[in-house]
Amino acid sequence: MPLERESMHENGVEMQGYMGGGTVADYTLITPDMEDMGGGAINDGNDKNEVLLEDVVPRKRKFPYCDLISHGGMLSGAYNLASVTLGSGIITLPSAFNSTGVVLSVVVLLVISLATVFSTYLLALAVDKTGYRGYEKLARGLLGRGWDYWAAFNMWMFCFGSCVSYVISVGDMLRPILDDPSVNPFLQTVWGNRCLVIVIWFCVMLPLSIPKEINSLRYASVVGVSFIMYFVVAIVVHAVRGFEHGKPRHDLKMFRSGNGAIIGFSLFIFAFLCQTNCLEVYAEMRKPTPRRMTRDTTLSMVICCFLYIISGFFGYADFGDAITDSVLLYYNVRDDPMIAVAYAGLAFKLCVGFAICMQPSRDSMYYCIGWNVTTMPFWKNALFCTALAIVALVLGLFIPSITIVFGLVGSLCGGFLGFIFPSLFYMYTGNWSLRTVGFFHYFCTYLLLLSGVVAVVFGTTAAVFGEVKKN
Repeated sequence: MPLERESMHENGVEMQGYMGGGTVADYTLITPDMEDMGGGAINDGNDKNEVLLEDVVPRKRKFPYCDLISHGGMLSGAYNLASVTLGSGIITLPSAFNSTGVVLSVVVLLVISLATVFSTYLLALAVDKTGYRGYEKLARGLLGRGWDYWAAFNMWMFCFGSCVSYVISVGDMLRPILDDPSVNPFLQTVWGNRCLVIVIWFCVMLPLSIPKEINSLRYASVVGVSFIMYFVVAIVVHAVRGFEHGKPRHDLKMFRSGNGAIIGFSLFIFAFLCQTNCLEVYAEMRKPTPRRMTRDTTLSMVICCFLYIISGFFGYADFGDAITDSVLLYYNVRDDPMIAVAYAGLAFKLCVGFAICMQPSRDSMYYCIGWNVTTMPFWKNALFCTALAIVALVLGLFIPSITIVFGLVGSLCGGFLGFIFPSLFYMYTGNWSLRTVGFFHYFCTYLLLLSGVVAVVFGTTAAVFGEVKKN
């Protein structure tokens, strides 16, 4: 049977091979000329692709007609990015609206969502031009030795802080549920709450944290994002029920200033940061290009921004100036079946978010240690992820408020990962000037960089000052 040469793209590399009959098989490999690409093209977290041309083994889908959300497809990428974005940040949006004001909050949300799309586009351009995969390799290859460890620290701190926030959120969710005389007295205590959190962590959060690839969670991401949408609907309905003559009961502030507004800005950055997983999503695309990455991110950010504005405004309108923490603490779950169902769905979403944020946190530590997640044994990865998840659990059980985590991590790490690093990566890819990149890219890249510096300096200072003043 004659052999026909074929070519396709998957997982960020071009694949060429031979097979009979002229049919196309679904398999992955990388060509030998990839070894000459920018230092990170081969060892890029996709070592599973490294097979020789003569050893190609076709990999066909088991159920091609039932694969509604295909591996590396648009919906898979958009839902994974939305799942990362729509995490525990959404439950602090009413508090952020209270701190910043309604009009200013909406403007900031729109600006940050546009900045998020642009920054992921810059990251995809940097990867496409250099071949480096991951924040750490981009930082080392473009900015120099030492910057890779700083990038790894920021990635680890943000993602690990997100995992801690998910544990705190689960505990906050249980408080109004257990606050009833009919509940066992022990469960109403602090340690009773912690025991239930440990059970949820062990049964759901931990098992989801062990898979090596983020695409393994794409169906869980779809379910989780759907539950978030239902939670937003529940927030709106609960708020509208309390309106008097079609208007909110509380006096809503359109603009606020001072330290509280800056802290609210940090909360918005935390809520939108999906750059921690965007490179993984980009690497696992079937045909990765910056344009496709921008498409997936735009779809994700449109959904997230809309849900954030709705949940932030109606949550603030429902509780007014009284809301200063997670919105989960302000509902009477036992007397409202709709809110109870929303809490159950949100609990699942928090568990999925915990697992998704565990992966980049794990990968950052692997980079510093010198391990490769795709070549290491499954049991070794499972043990490491379990140990990391245990530390996140312990911190989540004893840190008193979720806004402490969001304020510090959102401003410091969010400023670097979401604004500063993408700008610098693009600038240092080479051939950077106003004439070569055009006015739009030139101006927006510098604006993104300046915004990151402002977020890091003023946001971190405001978060620390706010906690010192509170205590």
